Amino acid sequence: LETSQTFFQQIVQPLLHRHFPGDVDQMACGFLGYGSECLEMDDELSRDHHWGLRVDILMPASVHARIGSKILDQVVPELPDEFGGVSLRDGHVAGHGIAPESLPAFLSRTIGLTRAPTSNAEWLDIPEVDIIHVINGQIWHDPSGELTHIRQAFEAYYPEPVWLRRISHWCRYASGMGLYALNRAVLRGNEVYAWTAFSRCLKWSIELAFLLNRTYFPYDKWLYPFFQRLPHLANRMDPLISEAVKADTTWERRVELLAQVADLL
Repeated sequence: LETSQTFFQQIVQPLLHRHFPGDVDQMACGFLGYGSECLEMDDELSRDHHWGLRVDILMPASVHARIGSKILDQVVPELPDEFGGVSLRDGHVAGHGIAPESLPAFLSRTIGLTRAPTSNAEWLDIPEVDIIHVINGQIWHDPSGELTHIRQAFEAYYPEPVWLRRISHWCRYASGMGLYALNRAVLRGNEVYAWTAFSRCLKWSIELAFLLNRTYFPYDKWLYPFFQRLPHLANRMDPLISEAVKADTTWERRVELLAQVADLL
């Protein structure tokens, strides 16, 4: 994120001002959306696929239709092969580090809307992990404020009726299809079903902790490290979870441990 921001400020932004002076104030530029980098979770292992510098350039649909391809045609030839020790050619943004896109298109492929939700039903329709793709990363340039306004609407978190509805759903998932199902599988000696029920219960219990902290949960790969940062519940739940996932923990003990997690929740 830091290197991409410097790349934008020193290289990309001056080129946009030079080639598109009348349009640059309608662009929102930053690094957000998909990828471990957007969550500041990229490490050495992340470099083996889809990793590199990125400047997302989001703009109104009409502006993108008019100049989207021109940005690539006029700006890309003037970009360096690498910046800050990172090769632009090895990145996942078409090998040049910039990604012009219409803002409505970006929102449609992440949250399924072209604006912030305005009703409880619209809030409930958005998968929580997709909200992360709109509010993660950084925005470095947004003169119109449109993208910033949408991010702020999500950062204010769920309206209370939606929040309570989602809590009730997750309680039902974690108890009925998680812990209850796990216990029945253990009693029947069905180890395959026990593993699937255990995993579901673990995931839903962790996600419920996010809900109770009024914090959006990320997609599965980064669920646990972000869970460990939660200010409430995590410090009491984590020792139970750590014991439950050990290979030598018995199934009966796993049921006990997840029951204790349920009590905490």
